[in-house]
Amino acid sequence: MKRMTAGVLLAVFWSAATCLWAEEPAQKPQADGLSLDAGADFRLRYEYKDNWMNKSSTTVSPEYEDYYRARFRVWGQATYGEDLGAYLRLGDEFRGYHSPSASDKHKNRFPDEVYIDNLYFDVNNIGDRVNLRIGRQDIKEGAGRLISDGTPGDGSRTAYFNAILATVKLLEKSDVDLMGTWNPYRDDATIGNPYNPYDLTKLRSGSPYSKMDEKGLMAYAHYNEIQDFPMEFYWIWKQEDRFYDKATRYPGRDFHTFGTRLMPKLTDKLSAEVETAVQVGRTDGQSGMEGRNIFAWMGYGGLTYSEKELAGKPKLTGAVLYMSGDKDSYYKTTDGSTDNGWNPVFNRTDSLSQICANMYDQFRWSNLIYPHVEVGVEPVSKHKVKLQTGPMFAEEKDYGATSNYRGYFTQLRYDFPLLSKIFGKRGELTGAVVGEAFVYGDYFQHDVASSDEDVATWVRFELNGKF
Repeated sequence: MKRMTAGVLLAVFWSAATCLWAEEPAQKPQADGLSLDAGADFRLRYEYKDNWMNKSSTTVSPEYEDYYRARFRVWGQATYGEDLGAYLRLGDEFRGYHSPSASDKHKNRFPDEVYIDNLYFDVNNIGDRVNLRIGRQDIKEGAGRLISDGTPGDGSRTAYFNAILATVKLLEKSDVDLMGTWNPYRDDATIGNPYNPYDLTKLRSGSPYSKMDEKGLMAYAHYNEIQDFPMEFYWIWKQEDRFYDKATRYPGRDFHTFGTRLMPKLTDKLSAEVETAVQVGRTDGQSGMEGRNIFAWMGYGGLTYSEKELAGKPKLTGAVLYMSGDKDSYYKTTDGSTDNGWNPVFNRTDSLSQICANMYDQFRWSNLIYPHVEVGVEPVSKHKVKLQTGPMFAEEKDYGATSNYRGYFTQLRYDFPLLSKIFGKRGELTGAVVGEAFVYGDYFQHDVASSDEDVATWVRFELNGKF
């Protein structure tokens, strides 16, 4: 029944989007009446990677891989005045692999499956203070270091949370987001049969599921009453169920994260950002793995200088990112001592780096010290170039490493526009080229006699369309 319902919804909204792509703009909102809108977007990527490290290990694989990936989404929206609204977005993503190691083991083969990417309802202006959003939705808080992706197991295919989110106005310029979320490992409301099933919360691949559901509560306050000094304060509780790989059962986690983010504007050209957080809680006790107390911490500090009046609008940031690590592994210790490994909560993403995310099981960032600089420039309007570079260190020598020096990382990104106003006043086409290189340090076991195996590389060509 769920799959039939999703099929009917897809047909209805695809028809609506097709009708609305004409040169006339979407129906204009009426302040006190019904307004309808619809559209679509697509993302096409080609990616190549070579000589990447193995996950949660100090070893390096010499294999390369290249593939394309295509994601298509269609959406529809209905609002009634400013107080009521509903939104539905359906998506499909598939891939094709061309490298020698590619085989039928790879998932995402065409046509894959249609899934409900967003489905939520809005009730706004409750008591003139509360906006309420209920359902499947994308949520990002602050810089995204803790809240950005509720479904990390499928990569960037989806990022939704099954959640209730209430935004409560506290003062004239300040509010607090209150969230309750439950994100299961399996989604049955789909059309189609992917070659491999999607495990939406996995850390390690199971048979076929790891069976780890995730639950959470959040209070995230945005304080903006002091001019040029925004502040954020947050508490997040998360529970991760016990999970499995193909042979082992791993403990679950129940923990709290407390933190703050400060963003003072020091002068017209100089600004700063500081974020600190601490985690406390406990892991499950079970056969072969003792329950452990959790105490971990994270910190970010950055200083940015920008010249908005100069040609190219140059911007320079110097920053340090710190995540505490555990002395043995993320899952257990030999003596059952305190777990000090940072947990990224709901930010298991590759947004910082594609290559370096592969150091961890499914982007579970931890045990990292990363001093770096970022340089940005806009030589032509909407053409943006950004360089990020710096050394990476492990805070603890885990997995038998003999050195803390992970290696030297560099990323270069170029975003550019292609077409705009494709259908009357709607529609745009943009592109991006991203390249990364990681020169291995002594933390990793690799063939130092081979220059090819000394460096991990990755490149992406991307095309995006919105209508």
